[in-house]
Amino acid sequence: MADTILRCTGAKAPLRFILIDLTETANKIIKQHQASNLPAKLIAETAISSLFLSASLKNQGTVSVEASFSGDISMVKADSSPLGLVRAMMYQDEIRKLDRFEPAIAPDVLRVTKTSEKGKKLSEGIVELEGPFMGRNLAAYLLQSEQIRSAVAIEAKVNEEDPTTLDYAIGYYVEAFPDCTEKELIIMEEVIKSLPELASFNSSQGYQIKELLDHLAGPFQYVIHREITPNFYCTCSKERTLQQIGTLPKNELISLQKDKSIEVICDFCRKEYQISKEEIGKLIKD
Repeated sequence: MADTILRCTGAKAPLRFILIDLTETANKIIKQHQASNLPAKLIAETAISSLFLSASLKNQGTVSVEASFSGDISMVKADSSPLGLVRAMMYQDEIRKLDRFEPAIAPDVLRVTKTSEKGKKLSEGIVELEGPFMGRNLAAYLLQSEQIRSAVAIEAKVNEEDPTTLDYAIGYYVEAFPDCTEKELIIMEEVIKSLPELASFNSSQGYQIKELLDHLAGPFQYVIHREITPNFYCTCSKERTLQQIGTLPKNELISLQKDKSIEVICDFCRKEYQISKEEIGKLIKD
């Protein structure tokens, strides 16, 4: 089955459900980064976290989710849009250093930045990470920064035979609207407590996300308002790369010009850009 994002609300109860299957897209991003094991898992789960938040944007824009750590991994970051476009990254030198070893990390903070379609920062929230568990961290952010009562589960399962591949990367998000009654909240909490393990919805035909939705909704009827296919995207280009290099101090640009050319690699899509000596010279002149 293809990747999908389901956006639903209760037909009568003031609840919102978002479910995401990002398996194929996450595996594409992981392959670009040559990541495996925990780095692969963190990349996928951070991407899903960003997609949950961008689904709530009222207008076009971007949500950036960045989890910072101390230790072998310093940061994992993902950006997404309400249309299901998503990208994610970790520093390449950290991925190479870890290879197939289990990294030692200490959680730091989760930073969520929302920007408009024109790139203007709309808001920024920072909460302490509770661990490398993105679902739990995202629920804590929503409660502390946006006063939203929610239940979030995100799980990326690394293949036991090939740690560079995920068997699945999925998640669900349940939001209680402000007018949700105490009775409805109690019922929803009981449904989530009795929910089967997320792995049980995986099959040889792919992840059965609509079956998960049926279990998640419990006794509440729901309406699917939108079904979106998520896709990887990247905004990098030769022009943007030159603009970024052009922000360097003049003495650094002069130092770069000593080389015949320099190679710049995008942190997100790993695309390589060759910047010539002449192009550096034009930046210095400008």
